[in-house]
Amino acid sequence: MNKVERILSVENLHIEFAEPVLTVANNENFYVNKGELVVILGDNGSGKSSLLKSLVLAPDIRKFSSRKLIFDGVEIDDKKIDFFRKSIGYAMQEDDDDPLFSRKVRDYVLDYASEAVNIEGYESYYKKLFDDYLLCSLYEKGKLNQQRLKVCSGGEKRMVSILRAFSRNNSKLFILDEPINNLDAKHARILNNFLIDLKKKKDPPGILIVTHCHMFQNVDRAYQLKDGKLYQVSKYEPKSCFGECDSFGYYKEGKYD
Repeated sequence: MNKVERILSVENLHIEFAEPVLTVANNENFYVNKGELVVILGDNGSGKSSLLKSLVLAPDIRKFSSRKLIFDGVEIDDKKIDFFRKSIGYAMQEDDDDPLFSRKVRDYVLDYASEAVNIEGYESYYKKLFDDYLLCSLYEKGKLNQQRLKVCSGGEKRMVSILRAFSRNNSKLFILDEPINNLDAKHARILNNFLIDLKKKKDPPGILIVTHCHMFQNVDRAYQLKDGKLYQVSKYEPKSCFGECDSFGYYKEGKYD
């Protein structure tokens, strides 16, 4: 039996805001193993995005939180948070951290990929992502590559944000914040199918998703965030509103639609 490899461990996570008074997490714990897809469910406003930000953002921004964070066997204190941020692929809910929306999509994605701790082969992998996976069914080759973020639609920005996270192809952990927001059903299915392929890699990453939606297949563990508590869901049941799946969890409209 293969030994389980713990990629992410979060212990005693506490997030509390004073104005308005809100406890998002009250000394909660969760983990993600290598090759696992883990989802954190919760209603809008329950604090799911705040939970992720408390893991990823710099200490001056997450001043209302405390936690013990262990990534790939290394405890991530405030001195190592930059290492952690450059070791993972992270898709924010806000879609974009370029306030002027001025960069071209290609530059926006590759700038992020090039900052990774392990950048071997990232440019060729970016092209593979673009041509063969997430965006192939919606755009002609090269069209979105040279498009500026400021003229992208909401759905395009969401797909670019996801593409940006996955451009860090050697990352051991991907964190996606509400990844299907602004996506149509077709591209939500494409994303689900892509995640299944990631799990089938020879050296698969861990994947952590926060979402209000039950559309993802092949979920290994699910948590529910409610009233400041994180409960492990005994049985996660994906909904069928995005179409039928085959026995492997791929939506039947096509592997990449």
